[in-house]
Parts: sequence; C-alpha cells; structure tokens
Amino acid sequence: MLKDFVGTHVLEDPGLAKPPGQFLDFEEVFQVLDELNIESVLLEGQEPSIDPQYPQLTEELHRRYSSNNVLLTNCYELPCLKDTDKVECGIKAITDSLHRDYTGKSNEKILRNFMKLYQEGIKLMVESVVIPGYIDIGETERIAKFIASVDKDIPYVLLPYFKAGNNPWRRPTPEEMEAAADLARKYLRNVYYFRGDEEIQYEVISIFPEVIEQ
Repeated sequence: MLKDFVGTHVLEDPGLAKPPGQFLDFEEVFQVLDELNIESVLLEGQEPSIDPQYPQLTEELHRRYSSNNVLLTNCYELPCLKDTDKVECGIKAITDSLHRDYTGKSNEKILRNFMKLYQEGIKLMVESVVIPGYIDIGETERIAKFIASVDKDIPYVLLPYFKAGNNPWRRPTPEEMEAAADLARKYLRNVYYFRGDEEIQYEVISIFPEVIEQ
C-alpha cells in the first residue's frame, strides 16, 4: 500500500509558506535540471496546467531526459498533453454544492474533462483530501463510486488534510484515513492512502538557486 512508501510526519502547519523570492525562466530551469539524473518529473504547485509554457516544458523534458512526466492538476483547464505520460486529477468533491463551497467553482467541467481524458486513453489516477466534518468519509465514497463508474482500475489516493491558513478544519486521525480507504476499496481495485503519521524515509533536497540579495 502507498502508506508504506515515503511519507512525512507533519505537525499542524502554523500558516502559509513564504512566496518565492525569484522565478526561473525556461533556460534557467534546464540549467538546474541538467545537473541531475532525471527519470521522473511531477509537475505540480498551484496549477501547472495554466502555465503557457507547459507544452514546451514537457516536450523538452522528454527530449533531454526521456522522463516520465506526470501532471498533478485540478482538471479544470487542460493543456496540450502530447508529452505528458500520466495525469493525476485532484477531485475535491462529487457533490456539486460542496465543491462550490470549497473552491468557488462547479465540478461539472472537471468531471467532464476527466471523462474526456479517459476516453482519449490518457493514463489517469485520482487523489482527494479527507477533511473530517467537511469532505469526509461519505464524500470519499461518492468520489470512489464516480471513479468506479469510469473504470474500477483507476488508482485512487487519499490524502489527510493538514492545517493551512485560518481554515477551521482538523486533520483526520490515522484510523479515519484507514476507514476511508477501506470504504473506497468496496468500489475500486487500487486504493492507496497516507495515514498522516508516516516517517520521512528519504532526504528532500531543494535545488532552487539561492536568492541573490541586491
């Protein structure tokens, strides 16, 4: 199970992360990556699908490194996926009113795009966040049912909510995560989850160039 893989033991987050002090242009990105042994690239953070250079970036990743390119997206907008090997779609909720309350948007376009990706033969997986008392085990079941209506073999990953900003919700217990995963397995063949109490197994290194003070 995914819970046995690399994970983190995270305390309640005191607030939002600091914004970056600088941005890299296209060539600077590859100057950094050329120093590494690239095999797989996960494109995430905010919403990578709306980056106007996304198609060029993934094309260059394939050309230089023959990398496995994975897009983590909310599936609201879809870029050119010619050089994307897998799409991991974050489905927040199936209940449209709940999705609107959480994101400010209907999920209609997201679910339609998900179906489109499947019909086009794009390799897919889904992730969602468990938030007790809000997007809880009942909504997890609805998401699992929706995925199963498309294909019972699509992998589904459950993530525990962790404190961010001034939101009122709490993080789920390991037992609540296990219960949510067990329920999803009634509908899907490939369900994975993080308990939220995993220990770090590998070193995480930032390769972002240091900010030079002017």
